Amino acid sequence: MSTKAKYDIILFGVTGFTGKLAAEYLFEKNYATTSGLKWAVSARNAIRAEEVLHDKAAKVSSDNTTLEIPEIFVADLVCQNDDDIQILRDIVQQTKVVLTCSGPFEKYSPTLVQLCAEGGVYYADITGESDFFRQTIAKHDAKARETGAVILCHCGNDCIPNDLMVYEMNRIAQTEPHNSTLQSVMTYAEISETAAFSGGTATTAAYQLSKKRTKSTADAGFDPLLMTTTGEKSEFITQNICPKSDIAVPALPGRKAAPWIMGPVMMNCVRRSNALLGYSKEFAYGDALVKKQSYSGWVKDIAMTTMIGAAVAAPKLFSGCLPKAGEGPSRYDMEHGFLKLHAIGTLTTGKTQLEGIFQFNKDVSYLYTAALLCETGMLLVEKYGTLEGGCKTPASALGSDLTQRILTQMDTSLEVKEKK
Repeated sequence: MSTKAKYDIILFGVTGFTGKLAAEYLFEKNYATTSGLKWAVSARNAIRAEEVLHDKAAKVSSDNTTLEIPEIFVADLVCQNDDDIQILRDIVQQTKVVLTCSGPFEKYSPTLVQLCAEGGVYYADITGESDFFRQTIAKHDAKARETGAVILCHCGNDCIPNDLMVYEMNRIAQTEPHNSTLQSVMTYAEISETAAFSGGTATTAAYQLSKKRTKSTADAGFDPLLMTTTGEKSEFITQNICPKSDIAVPALPGRKAAPWIMGPVMMNCVRRSNALLGYSKEFAYGDALVKKQSYSGWVKDIAMTTMIGAAVAAPKLFSGCLPKAGEGPSRYDMEHGFLKLHAIGTLTTGKTQLEGIFQFNKDVSYLYTAALLCETGMLLVEKYGTLEGGCKTPASALGSDLTQRILTQMDTSLEVKEKK
């Protein structure tokens, strides 16, 4: 554990699109007053960070409320030398929990997560990069278990809704009258017509698509996602049943769901949870995106996907056409966005099925991804020093405590019941 924890949380990436929203969320909730939260931020540019903080504080302040601007630390996450690493280490050692919105995480977070693992500091990010998660486990899980550091990837829309849906379905399957376990779960993500990419998301997608693919394995020669808390390969393996073509959505008669780029990411997160929690040794999971009903929504999705592909193929010509860093959907679109995560779970005993819906009543790609990260951070602060260290998922580290916090603090609802 960190012995110089002046702060509860230090937020990295505060000048990016989602980082700004995370700072705004902490101001809006006023956890500094209601929960005694001590927080700070870190950025490469102190002037820009100060502008963001003053803007966000003013946005949510009332006539009777003056919000204190948190301390700003200056550091470059891409460390060029030992001095840069020491600057970052000095910052990390001053907090219990690190939250970061700085992506691509494979580019910006390796040193940050290493320092958290070495120093026993809790860490959470919003990455949707499976390769980065694998590398983190392979390189830092053993050290994190030794120091007590809790390393959580996928703490935003990628992949908290899906991860917790499966967790809660399994919890219900184990209780009366079922007394069973899960055999499979299929989730169907229904999102608003106005959902769009931010500059950070577009940059991360282009980065991932353009890099050389390498197979990441643990020293023992297996997928790091399957590593147990003792460093061995888990017996609880997850079969990937993400569809390769359009499929029907049971909860939405007449609607179809299609394969999408995030399906394998959601599946890999659930695979890690199964390896650690042991849902079933022959568990199967898949995820698909419910197709938008309007022609304009379909055209919008195709256009952005095409532009990212063009930026990868010819970056000098097309990279300028992508949203810039710090840019993203309008506030109106985010406030009126939503995610309805539909799920069908099959139990290992009999033909019983569970059906669920996890609903978020604002945009989850950014506005509520920031909220999910912050609420994960708040729960980590509450549990600081009580959790077993290691590289985990939201479900395997925090379970129903995180579900209940999300349902209490955010405009969300969750229902899981036996399918009739």
